[in-house]
Amino acid sequence: MSESADATAGRDVPPSFADQLRQRSAAFRVCAGNEDRAAELFAGLAERGLPGMTEMRNRSERAARMLEQVASVTAAQAMAYDEMLAAGGPDDSRAYVEYEASTRRLLALMPTDTLTD
Repeated sequence: MSESADATAGRDVPPSFADQLRQRSAAFRVCAGNEDRAAELFAGLAERGLPGMTEMRNRSERAARMLEQVASVTAAQAMAYDEMLAAGGPDDSRAYVEYEASTRRLLALMPTDTLTD
C-alpha cells in the first residue's frame, strides 16, 4: 500500500535521481552567476589599468558559459530520466534503451573547455 504525500511529509525522503540532477543543475547555474559577477569585477579592474585583469575577465566569462552549458545538460538529463521512468522505468528495455541514447547525446553536448590555457 502506498502512502500519500501528506503521510510522508514529516519524514526525510531522499531525493530521486532526477531531483538530484535538478539540484546540481541549479548549483551549476548559481556558480555561473558567480562567474558572471567575477567577470564584471575583473572588467572594472581592467578599466583601471590593473595588469592581467582582462585575461581574468575572459576566463571568468568562459567559465560562466561552461557552467551554463553543464547546467543545461544536467537539467536535460533529469528530464530524460523522468521520461524513462514514465515510459516504464529501467526494467522496460525500450524505455531504458531510449534513456541510454539520450544520455549519449547529452554527454556529447558537455563542454570540452578545460579552462587551463
